[in-house]
Amino acid sequence: MPAPTFLDELSARLGLPYRTARLPDGCRALLVDGAVLLADDLTSERAHWAYCHEVAHLRLCHPSRLPRDDAEEREQESEANALACELLLPEGGFRPFISATLSALKQTFPYASYEVLARRRLTFRPGLLSIFDNDRLTSRTSPEGWNASRTLFPIEEEARRLCRADRQAVTIERDHRRVEATYVDEGRGVERVILFMEGELAESYEL
Repeated sequence: MPAPTFLDELSARLGLPYRTARLPDGCRALLVDGAVLLADDLTSERAHWAYCHEVAHLRLCHPSRLPRDDAEEREQESEANALACELLLPEGGFRPFISATLSALKQTFPYASYEVLARRRLTFRPGLLSIFDNDRLTSRTSPEGWNASRTLFPIEEEARRLCRADRQAVTIERDHRRVEATYVDEGRGVERVILFMEGELAESYEL
């Protein structure tokens, strides 16, 4: 009998079974007959996240109140994302490691993607989080209430450029400011750079 996978353990802990199946293009997971149906071509990291995301929707009672418009749909997705992070990376086990680099977090929590780890860390360690895919900015996230420009600050741009060129993690500290850049080969021809600028340092900028 094969050893339980992390997804098996996750399913047992959260109390919702899962199955894998061929799903339509672009669909990662569905709630069907009291179980999570996962696309059979997902990587393990994406399967873990997709499972937690669907469990989060269920626990938040979203299936019983379909969104009335795009704004409510975005709100539900944001709520599900936040809860999915907590389900996959519970605060008690994750918080002691928030001072670690993203690369070190990945070694400690190999079942979560770099992006999920970065977003979860942002909950406890505020800063500016930016994600580039093939040199295109796809996400720039900051704590609520921050006026964060989508234009990178010079120290961020320098870290991003060095990380992309060397294809390895880079940390730059200058003038009491610290930026961490992490290189991730996403496969499928996608090279990702995840930037994180410390909260207290980011706040010192005039945004």
